[in-house]
Formats: sequence, structure tokens, C-alpha cells
Amino acid sequence: MPANDQLLHAIESSLHVYPAIPGKLEPLRIAGVRGRVTPISHPLANLVGMADLAPAAVDATLERVRAAYGDKVFGWMIGPLTRPADLPARLGERGFSGPVDLAGMALTDLATPIGGGAGRVREVTRDEALAGSEMVGRAYGLPTDVARFFLELYFAANGPRCRGYFAYVDGAPVAWSFLVYLDAPIVLLGGAATLPEHRGRGLYTALVARRLADARGDGRTAAVIQADRKTSAPICAKLGFKELCALGLFVARSA
Repeated sequence: MPANDQLLHAIESSLHVYPAIPGKLEPLRIAGVRGRVTPISHPLANLVGMADLAPAAVDATLERVRAAYGDKVFGWMIGPLTRPADLPARLGERGFSGPVDLAGMALTDLATPIGGGAGRVREVTRDEALAGSEMVGRAYGLPTDVARFFLELYFAANGPRCRGYFAYVDGAPVAWSFLVYLDAPIVLLGGAATLPEHRGRGLYTALVARRLADARGDGRTAAVIQADRKTSAPICAKLGFKELCALGLFVARSA
């Protein structure tokens, strides 16, 4: 079983696991932080995190980060690896909104029985996922082009192994989720989203159960997730996940 420090590192570092893709995603080359720069003005597309800064370096680093994003919206994730400890307060003082509260959670027994869950879940190919971009976007509340952008990242050939899943109702795909293989023995359950008119039917639970079963079948023994406290975190807690840390997403628009 992985130690807590391994799980904490997986929770926070997996937010930055996606590879550089020329013209689509470039690393944020600023000392003391990790991040990505994309053509899309969105706080998850342009995400900074894992700050390890001396207190005296915060102001100058913030200015460099703002300059790197120009006029695009970007996000800054705060987690257990963030230094200095007062960085959330400093971001608030500098006009960042938030935080959006997330729970970093882990399950260390993938054989935990998960009952219930309605609908049929099927693993899909990259092409099938991209063809469902409109549904995925509606489920997440994103424009179709932004949803397609993220799907392209998940299935990038030079990235970590990623598997995508649709859940179906009456033969139509109505929910999406993905599974990312991190350093063994850990996997990430990527955010699941269901069309609004099909929520409350157990599809989220069905997607969790399928991904855990597939990860276990591949010899993995632990799963982590970044769960929204208002929606998915309570479900995950009922399924046996334990909260290990808090995460907070701050959002800024560069001046």
C-alpha cells in the first residue's frame, strides 16, 4: 500500500501530468511553480500549482506568471505541497477569486465492493471520445471546443496512459469519465460528468466502479481523486474514499 506522502504527491502532481503538445500546451517555464500555458482562456486549461517559493519570491513570481498568460484567464491550485503557507491569502489580496474547494481523496483497497449504479458503462476509443465532445462539454458546462481540447490532452500519445469511458441511457452516451495511470501502484480517477437531465441515477457510481475494476485488473492497488466538495466528494466518501487533503482553485484574469 502506498504511503500517505506518495498519495498526497499523486493527488497534487496529477493535475500537471499532461504532456507538452506544440501549439496546444506548453509548460510554464517559471522557477518555483509548475503549470501549463494553452491558447484557451480557461482556469483549468491554464493551470499553475505545486508552488515551492520563498516568501520573498512570491511577488516577483506572481508578476512573471501574470505576464506569461497575458490576457487569458488562468487558475492557481493550492494543495498540501504548496509553499509558503500564506500563499492563498496573498492570492486573494492580489485579486484572485475563490477558492473553489476540492477534496483530495484516496482509496487504497480497490477490491472494496461498490454496489448500485445505474446505466451501462463502456470504455471508448479516442475517436469515440472526440466524437462525443458536445455531450462531454454539456456535462461539464464547457463549450464544445474546450471539451474537445481536454479530450485531446487526455489521449495524447506522449502522455501517461489514459482510458476514457461513457455511461449510456437508452443507448445514448450521457456521462463521461477517464482513468489515468500514474506511477505504480496509483491511478487517478479523472473528473466524471453527467448531463444535467440524467444526474441522480447512479451513473457517477457506475463510472467509479468500472474504472476501479479496470485499474485493479491491471495490477494497480490505489486510486486518487480531486473531488468537488459539493457534488462528487460526498459520493466518494460513501464508496470508501478517505480525504487526505484540501485543494483550492483560485482564478485570475491577467491585467
